Amino acid sequence: MNRGRISAFEVTRRLVGARLGRRGPLYLVHALTARCNARCGFCAWNPDFYDPKDQLSTEEIEGLYTDARAAGFIGVSMWGGEPLLHKDFGRILRHAKSLGLMTNLITNGFLLEAKLDVVLPSVDRLCISIDHPSAKHDSMRKIPGLFERIVSATREVRRRQPDKPIIFICTLQKANVHPDTVREMAELMRSLGVLGIFNGMREEAASDVADTQIEEYAPSQAELSLAFRKISELKREGYPILNSHTHIDMMTQGPPVYRCHWPKLMLPVEANGDVVDCMHWGTRPMGNLRTTSLPEILKHPRLRELAGETGEACHKCVSIHRVEISEVWDGNLEPMRSWRQLRGSPRTSARA
Repeated sequence: MNRGRISAFEVTRRLVGARLGRRGPLYLVHALTARCNARCGFCAWNPDFYDPKDQLSTEEIEGLYTDARAAGFIGVSMWGGEPLLHKDFGRILRHAKSLGLMTNLITNGFLLEAKLDVVLPSVDRLCISIDHPSAKHDSMRKIPGLFERIVSATREVRRRQPDKPIIFICTLQKANVHPDTVREMAELMRSLGVLGIFNGMREEAASDVADTQIEEYAPSQAELSLAFRKISELKREGYPILNSHTHIDMMTQGPPVYRCHWPKLMLPVEANGDVVDCMHWGTRPMGNLRTTSLPEILKHPRLRELAGETGEACHKCVSIHRVEISEVWDGNLEPMRSWRQLRGSPRTSARA
């Protein structure tokens, strides 16, 4: 097995092969741990969705990544919970890189600066969740001092590795959906030399959060429309916003309507080894990696259903990634113009 870094040619070849129906998913979306040091009221995984005692061992995770690379996967996105809380995060990350997998980290940023010696050599792309351009973010995520830690860690990454792609992910809620706050967030992104994504609030089938509690945080469609009109304006003004105009326009007009192709490329795995049926997240897994090998999972008939008409008929998710991947798959190449920003960074406009 080739353990070298995946080349652009290999990525292109495998994506084309997937588009022609020659293979299954190419990318792992792995919840490294269910543990989290935040208590976001809107989160489907709050309290901990899985008992940490049930999580895959470090050796099992390494085996998963090895099997995924052997099966032709090109990358892994590590999230949680908070992935930096995993005691063997560095070891797991180094293993992923040794296999040649592209690595993406999604973190709340609280521990990031303390872990940079481990993160920077092996993470290709760094995503930080941040929902307000001020210390109000601390109360939204229920971690005192979180906003300042994110800013400090981001500046330190920029100092050490100016070209490292950093993405701030902002989940729009009642507390931050006002157009003025959206502009302030975009200004923060530009000042720190990072790219930004604005997402609508997700509801997962796995959530044990009552609908009334979700409604406590979720903005109305009218509020979202105003926010995404502002995001469109800011993107046209040159702010470093990664959302495509396709996604922005869909979110402005209402919940997106599209044919979902996300399951053709992405394979979600939960912290306990459950391989997710994305239409029934957390309630009907296709199997568990402790009892079913990854090669067997990849032959599961439900995976084929999700990659076919059954999955294509669903458009419940509002996530930028699901929308944009699906639109590109169907021949709308506009989102790719935004994706090209990932080749560099907006650091040249940074003022901090």
